[in-house]
Amino acid sequence: MTQVLLNTDESVEDKHLADFFRCQGVRCFAAGGFFWRSVGLRLFTPVPSVRPISLSSQDLRSMWKQGALFVHFSSGDNGNSFPGYSWLVEDKNYGFESIKSRNSRRVISRAFKHCTVENIPFQLLIENGAPLIQDTYHRQGRNCKDSVLERHRNYLRAAGSNPLFEAWGAFVSNELAAFKVSFTYRRTVQASMVFSRGDLLKHYPVNALLFVSTQMEIRRDHISCVSYGMCPVTGEPESLVNFKESMGFKKVLLRERLEINPLVRPAFRRPLSFVAKAIADPFCSRSEYARIVSGVINTLRGHTKHVGAGVT
Repeated sequence: MTQVLLNTDESVEDKHLADFFRCQGVRCFAAGGFFWRSVGLRLFTPVPSVRPISLSSQDLRSMWKQGALFVHFSSGDNGNSFPGYSWLVEDKNYGFESIKSRNSRRVISRAFKHCTVENIPFQLLIENGAPLIQDTYHRQGRNCKDSVLERHRNYLRAAGSNPLFEAWGAFVSNELAAFKVSFTYRRTVQASMVFSRGDLLKHYPVNALLFVSTQMEIRRDHISCVSYGMCPVTGEPESLVNFKESMGFKKVLLRERLEINPLVRPAFRRPLSFVAKAIADPFCSRSEYARIVSGVINTLRGHTKHVGAGVT
């Protein structure tokens, strides 16, 4: 069951966002002055993830009581943290001059010879988005079962009736080649998902899609930044990092923390963590839960290298 904890003075945006997650059956709550949602396996991240957060021991106890097993966030505290990053666009004049690479500018210009980009109704994605979702999953080596597609359809249905959400599409010869879903919350536009058709990638629809949508979003008076997220515990492939940099997105270096519920913390200490990872890794392409378990363990191992101590 979804669990939502909101104060009576929360804004209308908070209520809209809580309603959206409630429709998805996603656990969410407010803690430490931020809104948190589970990305799977009760791993909670803040929305939006653009500012450092300080959580007290009381905040964490409250989050454990709300059912969190893991909490991943950017931290304003240097102690017990490790290097990380997030992707932001804050320049109100974002445009071709923001693209530093001549080759990247050439690619975007080439994309506009074949692609048109526009705001689109969610019903179009509900009816036509499945092939793009399947194609993207398969290119990433991930399993796209019927249940995965239905989860995405439910997401799109809920987004279509929520005023915080919008959709953008890139078209090649009137065919949907790529789409992006984002939502606006606390003066931040947060990119939520991007999918594309593999057979049309030669026309660079994703480049056109992200360039136009980002440019239009950041220029809105009430928007302070467009966020393409903090690096997840499951990591980002180098090709995706290079792509975001090529699009002129700013890689903001920060400190991260990964807190673990004391009830499950022993399972992530050595040697049990080695066993858990050995079990999870073979299933990463088929299970989001396995990817998260493996990612949490990888993150903790990287953490210990930086703090010079074991997991406590």
